[in-house]
Amino acid sequence: MKRYVVVFEESAQTDVRDSYDWGCRVWGKRQAQQWARQLRSAVIEQLGIVPNGFPLAPEDSEFSEEIRQMTAGRYRVLFTIKGRKVHVLHVRGASVQTK
Repeated sequence: MKRYVVVFEESAQTDVRDSYDWGCRVWGKRQAQQWARQLRSAVIEQLGIVPNGFPLAPEDSEFSEEIRQMTAGRYRVLFTIKGRKVHVLHVRGASVQTK
């Protein structure tokens, strides 16, 4: 089975970096590093094999190119497929609301 190349666009890298910075403040640097490694590994592993197996994102209708999504933990990963490359556009965390 031929694999896809997974590319984290700058916008996705910024999303991960922002979540990492938050994790450093809340969990500490070691746990935040572990989280970031696990997230990237999960995304690369899953999207590198079957990116077309993931559903279209709700935002898909707003764009001219097909936007798909996958869930990794509490994060939603938005991506598009161009040939044999998967472009990760955003990594959006679920917001936690407190009262």
